[in-house]
Amino acid sequence: MHPKFKLTCSLFTALFMLSITGCANKGFTSSNQQLIEINSSDMAYYWVTKDTLISWQQILPQSTVEQAQDKANYKVSFVINNSGEMQLVSMVNTSDGIKIHEDELTGLSEYQFYPTTRNIGRQAVMINTIITL
Repeated sequence: MHPKFKLTCSLFTALFMLSITGCANKGFTSSNQQLIEINSSDMAYYWVTKDTLISWQQILPQSTVEQAQDKANYKVSFVINNSGEMQLVSMVNTSDGIKIHEDELTGLSEYQFYPTTRNIGRQAVMINTIITL
């Protein structure tokens, strides 16, 4: 076999293998993932908290906690981005409709999340749930 032809075949084979490997890894590094909406039960399929469970009573402004005579229900929505950070938190009291603005909530940055083994692509999710405090 001619040495130049052998070298060309080897180079072509190497480039082909590299392109296959690059295509196979493309799905894991894609940053154009769309946000998917899930409920709190499905959150464990995507993300788990790093150090502690979410304590909504500590996140709420103290004045709101003190005003609540009885148990209050809140419709909660938040995003866990692909970096495992909690963002876009929305809380609305279901009985009186009062919305608690995100800038009134405290300690959100303390909550970090690990992706699960099923979420190797670090899929960002929006969680919608109702909590009772």
